[in-house]
Amino acid sequence: MDKEECKWYPISISSLEMHLGCLIKTNQCLPYSKVYPLRKNIAYSLQYIEFLNKIRTDIYMTDVLLTQNIKSILVHGTTIIEAIFYYLIEINGLANKTEWIESKRVKTSEYELNGKKVKNEVVLFEKTENPIKTTMTFDQMSKKVEKKKLLGNKFKNYSRINALRKLRNKIHIHDTKHNFDTDWNNFNYKELVLIYDILHSIITSDLFKESTYRKRFNYLIIEEKNHK
Repeated sequence: MDKEECKWYPISISSLEMHLGCLIKTNQCLPYSKVYPLRKNIAYSLQYIEFLNKIRTDIYMTDVLLTQNIKSILVHGTTIIEAIFYYLIEINGLANKTEWIESKRVKTSEYELNGKKVKNEVVLFEKTENPIKTTMTFDQMSKKVEKKKLLGNKFKNYSRINALRKLRNKIHIHDTKHNFDTDWNNFNYKELVLIYDILHSIITSDLFKESTYRKRFNYLIIEEKNHK
């Protein structure tokens, strides 16, 4: 058999883009300059997750390397979910807006109050003629997606998305809360099941019902068990 025929290949970027294109399209809310890189970057991350999954299943790794593999899958998977949420919020006109933009900060001198040194800072805001969009956090987007049922009324994973947000924030390895707050304790098999189940339920949902590639994401379906 030809060596090329034995090589493993992930789903192609073009196929991933065709799948994503069933939902993510240029529209009156988002121009091509926004949609094109969004679709590309989601496709890149999906292909990378499939690659990380192949490593996990086909290559022997130490427990530490497996933990880091799961962490990478979770981080990249969550960014995909966040990007899809961003698109859904934008096309439904649900982005947070404000009429006020910060124009100046005025600091006062330090002074003593109740035996402690304090200072005041005055923030001046200027009202705009038209409301402008504000950057939303993943937490804000998740709550809005759940409240408005943007993934459909039958979607079962709304309440589990908050757990992903908390885990994704642990990418900052210096920001620990206690001595057990380590990757070893935070990223185990149950976290892999969590991200795979949520990502699969979104990427194969009715949002992509026109796609013929939904079965290509079956690698995200894994059995739940009690070890790494």
